[in-house]
Amino acid sequence: MTLPAHGIPSTPNARLLMTKRILLATDGSESSRRALREAAAFARNGDVIRVIHTVEDPVNLLTAAFGKLIDLEQVRRDMQREGEEHLARAVLYLREEGFDAQAHLLDLRTTGETVPEAMTREAIEWGADIIVVGTHGRSGVRRAMLGSVAEQILRSAEVPVMLVAGEARPHLPLRSGGHYERILVALDDSETARQAFEYALALARTHGASMRVVHVLDLPGPFLAGFDPEPLLDAVRAVGEQVRLRAETRLKEAGVPGEIEMREIQPVGEGVADQIIAAGKDADVDVIVLGTHGRRGFRRFTLGSVAEDTARHAGRPVLLLPAHAPSP
Repeated sequence: MTLPAHGIPSTPNARLLMTKRILLATDGSESSRRALREAAAFARNGDVIRVIHTVEDPVNLLTAAFGKLIDLEQVRRDMQREGEEHLARAVLYLREEGFDAQAHLLDLRTTGETVPEAMTREAIEWGADIIVVGTHGRSGVRRAMLGSVAEQILRSAEVPVMLVAGEARPHLPLRSGGHYERILVALDDSETARQAFEYALALARTHGASMRVVHVLDLPGPFLAGFDPEPLLDAVRAVGEQVRLRAETRLKEAGVPGEIEMREIQPVGEGVADQIIAAGKDADVDVIVLGTHGRRGFRRFTLGSVAEDTARHAGRPVLLLPAHAPSP
């Protein structure tokens, strides 16, 4: 491993976060405005932000009965004009913040795609490094909820996806060290969680941020009467201790200030997502980073469970790394 001039290890993850191409979906809704501010907070000088707005086919949005009473072509023209206005406002904001921003209107009637398909294709063709999307939009990102558009994007995306739900923190002027000050990453002993941890490390170095690492011990049970669970519980805690030691070592190697927190949950009651969300609130972090497929330590850590619950209730941006995304 070589050391560049600034003394930070030159890892693939560090290179990944040096210059980014950020794909941002907007539809003019409050959630997409929060996503716009978050994309600006995530970006650094030199990054490129492409803002996209998708125009759906009004025939698909209106029933045939209404279609006979409504000028669908006029509706379509109005949707395109509205989309262009949303894009213009977003690009103006980003350029005023000092970013290289560009706009792209996607007409789904021309492409014959769904919103997730169009966004995924755009990310691939443009070579995006990350997709940023609000989780409750309308029109172009209509019903962009975790169970629909956003989840479909996550299932097909080959790059990290940032979901912005809840109230975004105030967007402050650029500072020399970056916008993010505190980053939380959830870590277990799975490969995807380790990739998320490395991504969070690179992000922390890029922004000059500190890290909070949380490992949730998802204790097994309940057990049948007469069964001694201690050996099994000790084994789970031993794995947690290994995870903690590895995280501690990597933080020191990377020169990133951080804390490691171990949290236990019982088989009945709170879930893993509850503990991740609580850790994020306790530390008042700017963003939570997760891998989307863990093992036993993150019970059923799929898009429909821990990741979805975290993104829905965290009250802060959640950056998810799809399991099938290529390793940086």
